[in-house]
Amino acid sequence: MDNTTIKSTLFPVKEIPAIGNTGLGKKYNPITDTGYKFIMREDTGQIISCMTNEYNLIPNEQILDTAVPIMDKYGAELKEVRTFSEGGRSQWTWNFPNSTVDIGGGDYVNPTVTIKNSYDGSLEASATAGAFRLVCSNGMVIGIILGKDSVKHSIWNKKFDFDEIITSVVKKTGAIFNEDFPLLAETKVKTEDIARAIKMFPEQYTDTVVNYMLGNEIDTYWDLLNAATWVATHSMKRKVEATHKFESRLYPNLSNMARKAAA
Repeated sequence: MDNTTIKSTLFPVKEIPAIGNTGLGKKYNPITDTGYKFIMREDTGQIISCMTNEYNLIPNEQILDTAVPIMDKYGAELKEVRTFSEGGRSQWTWNFPNSTVDIGGGDYVNPTVTIKNSYDGSLEASATAGAFRLVCSNGMVIGIILGKDSVKHSIWNKKFDFDEIITSVVKKTGAIFNEDFPLLAETKVKTEDIARAIKMFPEQYTDTVVNYMLGNEIDTYWDLLNAATWVATHSMKRKVEATHKFESRLYPNLSNMARKAAA
């Protein structure tokens, strides 16, 4: 990916105190401390958000200055850069082309790490471990969320060690690919765990997930994970926070089931 794409997220930002006026009569009585501040794009002058004074601005440039050397060290390639809400939110996704794993039967999975940041209070600065599974029959890619670590945009966070967060997530991804995925692929799934997985879904999706599982072979916990992920990816509303929370819980819950079944 070229540097132009990366630079689209590196626009300068700054904080501006939000001042006001009591508005009493014709006299201007400024309020110099409202408890709020504006986050402004310096290149366009656009106000991105209005935050409380407890909000800690973490520039995208600081995030990438930390992330890029670590990703380079582990042989990752930046594959996608996205911005939302006029720059209010940004995310960068790396994959690891030299770490693709064949789970079995030509089922290839590639590890990913996605880093997110925001200037509008909607997201913490975070790193998420994930995987992309290439479904060979149609070239479709299905994403699996494996784990996440983050830090709040708060002035009370005295220690901002994003280096540690990213390194931890990258190492966690490697451990999952080398240890957990083979276990899921080798362990026969229990019928009661299929029922538990179905009950994890919001009630309105029960029929969808049941029909999908009936139409596909669910022999192992790897099959169960991919079936559940497929339904979450293709049937659940993508822009609803509950969907993202569900996806973040899906892998940990199913991997715990697999470990108990294999014990």
